[in-house]
Amino acid sequence: MSLESERVPVLRALACWAACDLEGTLAQFSEDVLYLINVDGIAVPFAASSLGKEDLRHRLELVLDMFDKEIFECESFLHAPDHTRVVVYAQYKHKSLGERLCARIRLRYWVKGGLIVRVEENRDAQYVEAFQRFILQMEHDARGAERGLRA
Repeated sequence: MSLESERVPVLRALACWAACDLEGTLAQFSEDVLYLINVDGIAVPFAASSLGKEDLRHRLELVLDMFDKEIFECESFLHAPDHTRVVVYAQYKHKSLGERLCARIRLRYWVKGGLIVRVEENRDAQYVEAFQRFILQMEHDARGAERGLRA
């Protein structure tokens, strides 16, 4: 497979995700894609690993439901002999609380037959998990305040 044919689905997936185009993003992935992420998916559901396109759809929908994407910029794009390495800077804003999550995300993509078949996403796991605990606490506090107003 040519270098260009391996790059194209990765570039398309990144561009579609930056534009909040879920269907365009998913079109670049194989049906049995393996998407691995180094964050605890139980503690941080929006950052869980996934197996298969429908599982990936669920995770990406969760991100879009919880956050507004403010920035999603590719900082580095390098093609290695068997995969493509990408570094992205992302800034998301939690929809209900207004808190921002900023992260540099390191990704490795493997392409076969013109589709992405495997992704390894590495984030600062401790930061993302701490952010999730913070959000859960704020949501808990907000629910408590609402209950207090109704009483």
